[in-house]
Amino acid sequence: MLTIEQISCGFGRQEILHDISLTIPEGKITAIVGQSGCGKTTFLKTLNRMIEEEGGFYKGKIILDGEDIKGLSTEVLRTRIGMVFQQPIAFPYSIEKNLSYVLKYHGIREAGEIERITRECLQKARLYDEIKDQLKKSAKKLSGGQKQRLAIARSLCVNQMLPADMKNTIAIEETLLELKGKYTFVIVTHNLAQAKRIADQIIFMDQGRVLEVTDTKTFFEHPSSEPAREQIQYM
Repeated sequence: MLTIEQISCGFGRQEILHDISLTIPEGKITAIVGQSGCGKTTFLKTLNRMIEEEGGFYKGKIILDGEDIKGLSTEVLRTRIGMVFQQPIAFPYSIEKNLSYVLKYHGIREAGEIERITRECLQKARLYDEIKDQLKKSAKKLSGGQKQRLAIARSLCVNQMLPADMKNTIAIEETLLELKGKYTFVIVTHNLAQAKRIADQIIFMDQGRVLEVTDTKTFFEHPSSEPAREQIQYM
């Protein structure tokens, strides 16, 4: 479980997120929605302290399974909270090495174990059947959607939680639905229909504040804030 307690964050003297407190349930899909510029991605980057690497700051507490993440090294933290962005990054290696590089970095050296984990994670990301005969091929030659699924597979190699900022593709939605329960997902989406299809919980943000945290059915049937009602009516 991930608990956020009175989080504020920003850059320099500018505060972007203001006093956010909420819980992200384990084994579920939580969707963060709201207008562009409301702070969704900034909030996401705070969850594994990426915000600090970009020159930002955060105040408050983020508790992961009972432990304040400030007490964890970023290396350890990111084996537990990974991130996949809308524009995925494929390392300039083969498809196979994109995963084996990460596994070796985290201390897995035995070739058979690397091969097993690589295959398993590519299968979970619904990519293996498409590229199983092309594992030596450069990952740069994959399509955009395949790169997204490769990034998911790479993150699954070492992560227990997977925040993700991703496009509306059926393959990725099916992957998330299949993997929830074993993993916890936080997605940022501008597509309310996507959030309605796959999310268990909705976080609605407006101008750097969280206005609603509720189950998906309640959010879409009985939104409690005017900004949410306005956005839903244009679905």
